[in-house]
Amino acid sequence: MWSGTGTRRRGIVLMAGIMAWTAACAEPAASGRPPDPPPHPLTAWVDAALARDPAQELLPALTRESQALAQRSRSWFAGPPALALHWQDDTAGTDAGLREAEAGVEWPLWWPSVREATRSLARASAAQAALRSRYNRWQAAGVIRERLWSLALADADLAQARAAERSAAQLHEQVLARVRAGDLAQTDQLMSEQERLAREAERAALARESDAQRAGFRFLVGLEPDVRGLTAEAPAQTAVDVHPGLAVWAQEASRAEAEWQQRLAEGAGAPVVQVGTRRERGSRNEDEVNSFGVGVSIPFAAATRADERAAAERALAEARLRWRQGIRDQAVARQEAEAALQSAEEAWPLIQRRGALAQRQQDLAQAAFAAGELDLMDLLRIREQTRLAVQEVERQRIRIGWQRARLNQIMGDVP
Repeated sequence: MWSGTGTRRRGIVLMAGIMAWTAACAEPAASGRPPDPPPHPLTAWVDAALARDPAQELLPALTRESQALAQRSRSWFAGPPALALHWQDDTAGTDAGLREAEAGVEWPLWWPSVREATRSLARASAAQAALRSRYNRWQAAGVIRERLWSLALADADLAQARAAERSAAQLHEQVLARVRAGDLAQTDQLMSEQERLAREAERAALARESDAQRAGFRFLVGLEPDVRGLTAEAPAQTAVDVHPGLAVWAQEASRAEAEWQQRLAEGAGAPVVQVGTRRERGSRNEDEVNSFGVGVSIPFAAATRADERAAAERALAEARLRWRQGIRDQAVARQEAEAALQSAEEAWPLIQRRGALAQRQQDLAQAAFAAGELDLMDLLRIREQTRLAVQEVERQRIRIGWQRARLNQIMGDVP
């Protein structure tokens, strides 16, 4: 509360109100959102994160798989050839001298539809391996964006806490001087001491939080984070068909469909050609006979492999479901991110004006307290309101940049 009812006191109050009203009118009515700074280069951060990302270990395996499928589709045979050996005699039975030896090679052959389905599967696998690299980079960019802006917010809060701690220490020195001079009571000294300790404890807690976030960033990226030059990203537009996440899910559905088509085309299995020679005699009194033979084995009863086709069909349904859910989730996330960004930008001018007015009010309150026109309790209340208002200005600036980064991530922007 203001002490006394003198003319000077009413003049200070009136002047403070006039200055606050003038400042509010002088502020642009619609200053708009903060200007768009140049985009922050995330490439180096993402490169460093990818070098430590376990997901990168999957890429060589996907590439080798696609290469193996392509090599198989170019083969003359549907499967590996087999060496067939056969020996038969009657020693354990009649022992009449029957001898028979047979040697040959078996070659699985392609059904035309199976070979084409295998080629389609090889192409789908190669496309999936190619898309996975960009998908991993997009995922790493999302982690970097979140951690950088989270650290920027923590550092901003820490900077505000350090400034508040210094200001509380200065105020405490002023109060001590006035207590020694007899202008203030001992209770005022205790209040200022409590305020100084509260600001010190808050600064220590925020410092620990900032250190923890920096340690996590170093573990994931391997570099010391630096958010001093962090700026809001420029808006990005990415087509749905080239969105890294949606593209990977769509390609997974294409591959699952190719596997299903391959199972359908295979039917009961591949036909097998046998080519070989036979050396035989009926008894000891007969001459040995050498012959050459060719045979074909054609499997049938495809219903016995219905379980494999059903499993491939289920995998196809699940892949298509993930793709459609991804499209829906991306659309919902985009709408929510755009609404959050618009709300943050619309609130920015008002938060700026409130911060400026709170700072002016604190300056006037400090002058009134120094002149003995304001109690310490009221000054502390005004200082706390000002601290929160000024802090909110910086936090809102960071929130806008953070929301832009999130929207770009949802849109599929890959730095």
